[in-house]
Amino acid sequence: MGIFFAILSGIMVLVQGPILRKALKKFSEEKLVVIGSLISGTNFILFVSNDIALIYGAAILFAVGNGLMWPSIVSILSKHAGTIHQGAVQGIASSCASLASIIGLTAGGLLYNLLGNTTFLISAGVIFTVFILSFQLLRIKKGDW
Repeated sequence: MGIFFAILSGIMVLVQGPILRKALKKFSEEKLVVIGSLISGTNFILFVSNDIALIYGAAILFAVGNGLMWPSIVSILSKHAGTIHQGAVQGIASSCASLASIIGLTAGGLLYNLLGNTTFLISAGVIFTVFILSFQLLRIKKGDW
């Protein structure tokens, strides 16, 4: 478990640092949310496997998807909030993310006890729904908020 989480953490550092910086030169934050959600949904499908290589691949995809998506979401929110409300919006977004992690991890654990690996497919379905809805970000311009 230690190796698993060390690899996951190392990849997240790389993604949220140099990789995200390079990706932002090529893609908008809105496109990175779309790409990140697609990658995140895919990782949960791979978690259904019993193959250790696929599990590590899923962990890598989790780190990449989350590392592209979440900082991009916070950036979009802060840009649309304006300078007066920027800090408040970022704080609320961070609080909501923490609450979602608590609820999601607790619900995921309970569902896993009830449904086993099917829980990962449910998670993939939820994230693929986010993927589909995130295309709306591509239509929104700053003045539309």
